[in-house]
Amino acid sequence: MGTRQAVIAAALAVGCATEEGVPEGKLARVGDVVFGPEDVAGVGAQLGAYAQLRFAGVEGHAALLLSLIDAEVLAQEAIRQGLGDDPRVQYAVIEEVASVYLNAELERRVPYATVAQDTERLRAWYDQHPEAFIEPEQRSVRGVVFERWREAEHALGALELGTTTLEELGEVVTSPLQSRDDHEYPGFHPVLFDPALAAGRLLPRPVTLGERLLVGRVAEVVPAHRPAFDEPATRERIAHAVRAPLLQHARAALLAELAERYPELPP
Repeated sequence: MGTRQAVIAAALAVGCATEEGVPEGKLARVGDVVFGPEDVAGVGAQLGAYAQLRFAGVEGHAALLLSLIDAEVLAQEAIRQGLGDDPRVQYAVIEEVASVYLNAELERRVPYATVAQDTERLRAWYDQHPEAFIEPEQRSVRGVVFERWREAEHALGALELGTTTLEELGEVVTSPLQSRDDHEYPGFHPVLFDPALAAGRLLPRPVTLGERLLVGRVAEVVPAHRPAFDEPATRERIAHAVRAPLLQHARAALLAELAERYPELPP
């Protein structure tokens, strides 16, 4: 058994060390709190794409369970030390527990994996929402930075006449691809994103970069486009979009069931 597996086993052993033990079908117990596969699935469903990859598979689920156990141990220890006497702490604990179980129940009713594997349904949604997920046009610039306006204008004039090159003017820098943001870059992007400028064309005037000036050419233009359906990130976003109304319906149904089971007490 490796170190990681030993740590998990030890944590589970501590969690299970109660008189009642762990109920059948569950994974661990910390005091009166019992964790099952639905808890791990519910927490996993709240994670982002990269975190879901991180906690995928048997080892990933074990690591996520260990995190749940650690959090619960810390919470119970805080309560044991009297921190739980504060009504705000008690309410926060109740909220957190309710959130975990709500998400676990919603995952049970509308499993993310089931939605993500329904290619026909995902494709239909993708085809019916052509405006969704449009990636805006991106551009980059290649140029030389100057400190003074007169030097920048002189350099631009020489480039326009063809008597020099960017490499001869100084150290050439290339910006990363970026989407247009005139508010953030008012002295730069309105020039760079001029529709009349194609890749390779000179910028018609020096542009401001903070307190400096850049003279250069449009390096690359990536037109606005819609990501392909089969791109993993696109499919994940579609799956969440398809699942969202299903989750709303499941949540409404669950709340209706709870309202019927636990009617509000009369004043």
